Amino acid sequence: MSPLAEAVYDILRRRTAATDPRITYAELARQLRDASDDFETITHRSQQLYAALCEVGDACRRLRLPLLPALVVRADTRRPGDAYYEGTCGGAVYKGEKVAAWRRELEAVRHAVYPPRGGGQP
Repeated sequence: MSPLAEAVYDILRRRTAATDPRITYAELARQLRDASDDFETITHRSQQLYAALCEVGDACRRLRLPLLPALVVRADTRRPGDAYYEGTCGGAVYKGEKVAAWRRELEAVRHAVYPPRGGGQP
């Protein structure tokens, strides 16, 4: 994974045990900027952030774990943005189906155990 994706993975991995593990795109971007000067240009609308979330999702799939990007939500709806739903809802067509699939994934994330990164993993 890229250094940005590794940082995203670490932030999200640490949130899984929280009562409400969701984090907004803006909060995630802020935590990344705080974590390293390498991420000083990352914002909630950065294509690099979205690409890193895809990398994290791919790593979760390789590990056969629920997708950590399910934790990242919009501030206004407290649900993921459209990009999340495009590749993760298993053929769901209607908004209600997509939201239900996300809620199931969110619950699965809360109960999964994610390994620390290191040695090129995940």
